[in-house]
Amino acid sequence: MLTQVLSGLFASAVAPVSQSLVSESVQETSRGFAFSILAMCAGFGGSASAFLYGLFSWQVAYRMMGGLTLTLPLWILLCLPADVREKQSRSLMREIGAELEQLKEICCIPTFLALLFGGVVGCIPWSALSFLMMYLQNLGFSATSAASLLAVMSVGRICGSLLGGILGDWFASRWPLHGRALVGQMSIALGAVPLYWVLRCCPHSGSSYSLLAAALFSFSLLALWCNPGVDRPLWSELVPPDSRGKIIGWWRTVAETCGSIFGGPVVGYLSMAVGYRPKTKEPGNAESLGTAMLVCTMLPWAVCFCCYSAIHITYPKDRRMVSETSRLLPGAKDGLPLKFESG
Repeated sequence: MLTQVLSGLFASAVAPVSQSLVSESVQETSRGFAFSILAMCAGFGGSASAFLYGLFSWQVAYRMMGGLTLTLPLWILLCLPADVREKQSRSLMREIGAELEQLKEICCIPTFLALLFGGVVGCIPWSALSFLMMYLQNLGFSATSAASLLAVMSVGRICGSLLGGILGDWFASRWPLHGRALVGQMSIALGAVPLYWVLRCCPHSGSSYSLLAAALFSFSLLALWCNPGVDRPLWSELVPPDSRGKIIGWWRTVAETCGSIFGGPVVGYLSMAVGYRPKTKEPGNAESLGTAMLVCTMLPWAVCFCCYSAIHITYPKDRRMVSETSRLLPGAKDGLPLKFESG
């Protein structure tokens, strides 16, 4: 139990720190590509863990992954320059007050609010798709075939993350005020098409393996552009450097919590409501699961599409404020200044 707690704690600490370092060390025009490399590494890590689970017993694989998780934060701590962050001595209440004031200031940025709300809602579909394995088995595929289809989808996610970062940087270079928001809208619209076919139009038999593999690969290739190519580069530009790590931590906590609460449980409830019968092999089970996942993916993505549409309006003004701040404060290369008491 203690090992699980420490692994989760250290893994949660690595992501904000690593992404904050990328934001500070990479130029604005290349941040999408840099974040896509991080996403690809995460995808390869997931594939490696699955490979270890198959190669060794789960106990050995668990110890190996846990050891690496505990080692990485220590390595970052040793390699991180000591002068990156100025140490401040505050009481606990003063620290909490400064944190809340900081969040309040950042939440006054309209573009950041749109990104935050879109990110929270956008986690719901991916949590809902945790039922995809069960759906494929109800279509008539064996456990091995269904797992191989999900492996194809994982490959598409790795490629999609890289493609999203590249496209985000390219569109931002061509249309600085609207390029990244346009990439987000394209990703949602294009990714929804193959997933709709998988959940509603796919033949209910195990003979459509090739079609399903192509559709799942296309879906994951197209639907993964928003995070590396849009969200993270934009908030890296809007949030000041000394707040990025904290904001990423808050963002991940809120988004992943909401995704876990409103994704999988809602799919389970809806599938039961529209006719799913557990512990049976009724033909309608696949259709019930597909309908529930369709509702829990398409509706949140429609909200995300509206959020990226709003960024077309809010981002030009926020970008001008960042530029004016950079001219007035030579030390502030990126981000809006936050006014909170430092103690």
